[in-house]
Amino acid sequence: MKSSLIVVGKALRYNLPFLNYIHATIIKHLDLPDQTVYIDKNDKDLFFVLEESITHADEIVIVTANDSFNLVNKVIATLGEESLELKGGMLIPSKTVHFEENSYLLERDSKLINVIKASENKKLPTVLIENKNSSALFSIINIDEDSLKILLEPLAQNFEIRITPAKIIDGWMTIEAISNKYGNLESFFKAAKSLLPQKVINHPDVIEHIAESLQAHGKTLSIAESCTGGLIASMLTKRSGVSTVFKGGLVTYSNEIKESWLGVSNDTIERFGAVSELCVREMLEGVLNASLSDFAIATSGIAGPTGGSIEKPVGTVYVGARNKEGKILIERLLLEGDREYIQTQSAYHALKLLLHVGENIFLKSEKMS
Repeated sequence: MKSSLIVVGKALRYNLPFLNYIHATIIKHLDLPDQTVYIDKNDKDLFFVLEESITHADEIVIVTANDSFNLVNKVIATLGEESLELKGGMLIPSKTVHFEENSYLLERDSKLINVIKASENKKLPTVLIENKNSSALFSIINIDEDSLKILLEPLAQNFEIRITPAKIIDGWMTIEAISNKYGNLESFFKAAKSLLPQKVINHPDVIEHIAESLQAHGKTLSIAESCTGGLIASMLTKRSGVSTVFKGGLVTYSNEIKESWLGVSNDTIERFGAVSELCVREMLEGVLNASLSDFAIATSGIAGPTGGSIEKPVGTVYVGARNKEGKILIERLLLEGDREYIQTQSAYHALKLLLHVGENIFLKSEKMS
């Protein structure tokens, strides 16, 4: 079953925070749409773009700006050879099967079309389509793409499951599993956990899994960030309820703050630099001492595009994780991409180390859902 998201209106396309909110809301109902189209209401091809998208998808969500809503309704009515009728304060196609405020649903030839009027700084109206696909997202830690293909694809075929892997970072694969007509996702996950113990995380959101695991075991986490500038803390605090396990984070960007807030020694900075294994080791110790948490994460590196050297080029990053008992892992990375992508990769590498430092709670065999 194919799905399509169509965004109509320049005001929506270029308002990136609002557009991200739209996407995050839509994928809760359509998973990840097979196609996403952006088009302005004044585009001469609007009629044909809508017609083409509806023709080739089974579930279509059309999100329009305020000034595009009525025009889109006319086009949708014309495509279905319908008139427009006033329903719920909206002038919408006459064969609408369900409507709520600023959102309506049509069913045509077994296709579902949901048109939504979106207003900036307002909650997105109700999405009236629910994906009926039997699918799930999960992650596998510390396995390369070739091994994944050799081990997991035959297993998926046995259970009538199709898998699509995506490499988040080296050693972290997120996988979409889609059940065929006679597939069995639950049995597939059980078999995958048995085949790859301590590697499979049966949760669509690994960061949420981290928070839930910490909460289940009564553990806490704190973070010291330099090159990632609070990104990891932001990734955590986007999840509701994380306050019970996340004590806080320190963005220690300057060397002086690393020394005064975290207790990193001046000798370490002078001899090895802030971008070094020893500095990250001392950052981990400092944030644990300051927070009295059970786990800590730390990052320090050169995200670029300036600041690199021959010894430490742009993309050189040290990430680390530690528990209060003293188990510690630190990794030196040589990352590529622009500044934002290097920061994001660094954050995921740090979180991956946390999974291993706390493998007894994060990577243990859990009950399949």
